[in-house]
Amino acid sequence: MDNELYLQKDWHRVLNFIHKTLFIVAFKNTNAFFNLTNLTSTMYRSATILLLSIALLSNNLLAQEAESETKTLVTKVLETLKKAKGYSYLMKGTERIPGKAEFRVTEVLTKVNVTPKKIYTKVLSSPNKGTEMLYVSGERDNKLLVKAGILPSLKLSPLSSLLTKEQHHSVLSSGFMFFYKLVSEGVKRADEKNEFNTVFKLAGEVTFDGKKCYKLIIEDPTYALISYKGVKGENPYSISQKLLIPEFSTREINNIKYLDEDLEGKTIKIPTSYAKKSVIYIDKNTFYPIYQEMTDSKGVFEKYEFTNLKISPTFAADEFTDDFGEYNF
Repeated sequence: MDNELYLQKDWHRVLNFIHKTLFIVAFKNTNAFFNLTNLTSTMYRSATILLLSIALLSNNLLAQEAESETKTLVTKVLETLKKAKGYSYLMKGTERIPGKAEFRVTEVLTKVNVTPKKIYTKVLSSPNKGTEMLYVSGERDNKLLVKAGILPSLKLSPLSSLLTKEQHHSVLSSGFMFFYKLVSEGVKRADEKNEFNTVFKLAGEVTFDGKKCYKLIIEDPTYALISYKGVKGENPYSISQKLLIPEFSTREINNIKYLDEDLEGKTIKIPTSYAKKSVIYIDKNTFYPIYQEMTDSKGVFEKYEFTNLKISPTFAADEFTDDFGEYNF
């Protein structure tokens, strides 16, 4: 994949060179035409049309090449994310909280098995430092096992207000599969409107956590708020999963307190996409989105930084059980 991108960059440089050379040649030849005293108006128009045609052709080639390079990268990212069986990482989340002047910063150790879904998290920062949560699909009536401080372990719904107060996401959103769905849908929508190059832009390279990364910018020119009427069984979390929009935005815009609040029959405002603008750093080695910054009409509303990422690690047989030796359930 890296070789493909480097070859594309070389071709991009060649196109730039051709673009500049053709401009110079065309300009010089046109000037020569202009210096002839017997230059007719027809020749003048022909020279001008030639110059403009060359400019448009070379610009179109450069635009197509830029789109091809960006699409190659995005495709590689999606293919890589889809293959993972699981991951473990440290995640630092910075989130806007309604009514609060400062963003809430949370650091969490996370382990995820993709299928069947199994999740373990441990909060590493205050005010809930040390809190552990364990989720295994199909077990405990699909509830989380939660251990906080000296309290005995509790079984709680993943959408419980005790767990999601001043949080943007449920533990169920841990990992990279929601990001995969989000970007896949973004590519589909952009391609349908022939606007991939407008929505997805490769903006050079950056270094994050000592790793060289591609900087990808995703912008939705159609981002807006629309009315939505909830149907039976819907809440902010289920609407987020169905429409690929932030649970947080639905709650903030409509002053909704809880992720599991019943929205049947209620008309609310929701965004048409997840973010107005997203800035993503793609690790050049793993092709994982290790830095994600999301912006709405007010500004940045959430940022997630992933470090110590291990992809498809081998988990112990009992790693997602409450008996695992490193846990305190």
